[in-house]
Amino acid sequence: MAKQPKTYTAPHPVYVDRQYFKANRPFSTTAEKGENWEELSKVEQRVADAQQDIPGDVPLETLDLAGLRAVAVEKRVNPEGLSKKDLITAIKAASESKL
Repeated sequence: MAKQPKTYTAPHPVYVDRQYFKANRPFSTTAEKGENWEELSKVEQRVADAQQDIPGDVPLETLDLAGLRAVAVEKRVNPEGLSKKDLITAIKAASESKL
C-alpha cells in the first residue's frame, strides 16, 4: 500500500519532493518528517488548503471567464455579474494578506 501524504509546517524553508516551500507555509509529502516539522490535523489541513495563494505561474489575465469564476469561488468572491477585469481585481484583492 502506498504511503499516504501528511501535511506539515516548518519554521524554516523546506525543499522536499523537488518543491520549495516558504517558512510557516503548509506542505504535503510522503517523505519522512524533518527536523522541526509540525504535522497539521485534518481540520488545520483543510483550513490551510482553503487559504492557499493563487500559484504565481498562472497569470489571471490568461484565464478565461469560466476559469476566473472558479478561482473567484475558491477565494470566496461572488463572481455573479462581474466582468473579466472586475473578477481579476476582486481575486487579487481577496488574495492579499489580511493584516
